[in-house]
Amino acid sequence: MLKTRVITALVLVAVFAAAWFFSPAAFKALIAAAFMIAMGEWLLMLKVTPGAAGAAAVIGTVVLAACAFYDIRLTDTVYTGLMLVVSCLWLALTAVLFAARNLGFRIKRTVSLVFAVLFPVSAWFAFERMTATGLVFMLSVFAVIWLADICAYFCGRLFGKRKMAPAISPGKTWAGAVGAVVFVFAFAIIAAETLPHDMIFTSVVLDKMGYAAGFAAVLLLVAVSIAGDLFESAVKRQAGVKDSSNLLPGHGGFFDRFDSSLAVFPTAAALLAVLTL
Repeated sequence: MLKTRVITALVLVAVFAAAWFFSPAAFKALIAAAFMIAMGEWLLMLKVTPGAAGAAAVIGTVVLAACAFYDIRLTDTVYTGLMLVVSCLWLALTAVLFAARNLGFRIKRTVSLVFAVLFPVSAWFAFERMTATGLVFMLSVFAVIWLADICAYFCGRLFGKRKMAPAISPGKTWAGAVGAVVFVFAFAIIAAETLPHDMIFTSVVLDKMGYAAGFAAVLLLVAVSIAGDLFESAVKRQAGVKDSSNLLPGHGGFFDRFDSSLAVFPTAAALLAVLTL
C-alpha cells in the first residue's frame, strides 16, 4: 500500500513538474483539472448523476484553464472577500469537526452541494494568486499541507494510541496531529533562517506577525489542514464509501488527495490578505 502511494505520488509530481516547465499556465490548468475532478467526485458522493457531475468537472476545468491561459483574475476586492468568506467557513468547520470528533458529523445535502463547488473553485483562485507571487512561494503552502499529512501519517502509525476523531476518521490520532505540528514548525523555522523571507509563505507570516503570533497562525493552518481531511472523511462516511474514487492508486481519488488543499489555500490567502491590509 505504501509503495503504491509513493509511486502514484511520484508520477503526479512528474506530471505537474512537466506541465510547469512546458508553461506555468499549463501547470495552473492541470491543478484546475485536479480540483475540478475532486469536485466531480464530491458531487457523485452526493448522488448527483454521473453525467451532471462529469459535465460540472469539465466545464469548471475549461473555465479555470481559460482563466489561467488568458490571465483572467478576480478583482482584488472580490478575491479578498471570497477568501475571507471561505476561510471563515473553514474555521467554523474546523471548530465543529473537532467538537464532534467523538459524536460524528453530518452535513445537509444542499449545503454540501454548495461547498462542493465553492471550496474547489476558491482554492484554485487562491492557488493561482500565490503561484503568480512565485513558484517557490506556492510550493511552500503545499509544503505545509504535505508535511502535515505525511508526518501525521507516520507519527500516528509509530506512536498513535489515542484516537483523535473516532466517530469521523478512526485512523487519525493525537500523536499524528502533534507530529504534524512539530514538523511544520520545524520547517517554518528552518525556512525562516535559511531562505529569503519573501519566497516562503510561513516566513512572511512570521515576519509580519512575530514568532509567537506567527506560530499560532501556523498552528491554526495545520488544524485547518487536518479539518479538511476530517471533513472529507465525514462526507465519505455519510455517502457510505471508503474512497472518493479509485483514480489514484494507493490514494483513492483526487478529493482524497487534495482535501486539505481545498481548506488550506483559501485560509492561507485570507491570512495574507489580512496581513497586507
